Amino acid sequence: MNNDISLSKRIIGALSYLSILFLPVIFPLIVWIVAGSDNPWVKHQAKLAFWTQIFPLLYIIFCFLFISVAAWHSIVTNLGAFSGILLTFALLIALILYIYNIAMAVKVLLGRE
Repeated sequence: MNNDISLSKRIIGALSYLSILFLPVIFPLIVWIVAGSDNPWVKHQAKLAFWTQIFPLLYIIFCFLFISVAAWHSIVTNLGAFSGILLTFALLIALILYIYNIAMAVKVLLGRE
């Protein structure tokens, strides 16, 4: 589909996803900012990589805020179990998005995205 995308652009796009291994969130953000309007495909791939890498952090922050509010106002009766469930979902989401980023890097590098 995107056979007209050069190898260097595909490598940069793949590195945006693979940065989850060496520099998560920061590398895709830099690529997203630096890519500019002349590389919309690279910019799009970096934006997707950025959001899939930062989402688990945003979810964990939301969980901690929700747990804090629930503890403060005694909304949940069994706070320990509820916290465990929320944080287990956070780990599951992080694992799924980790695998997704690696799979997308391979897909982008092969030119199938």
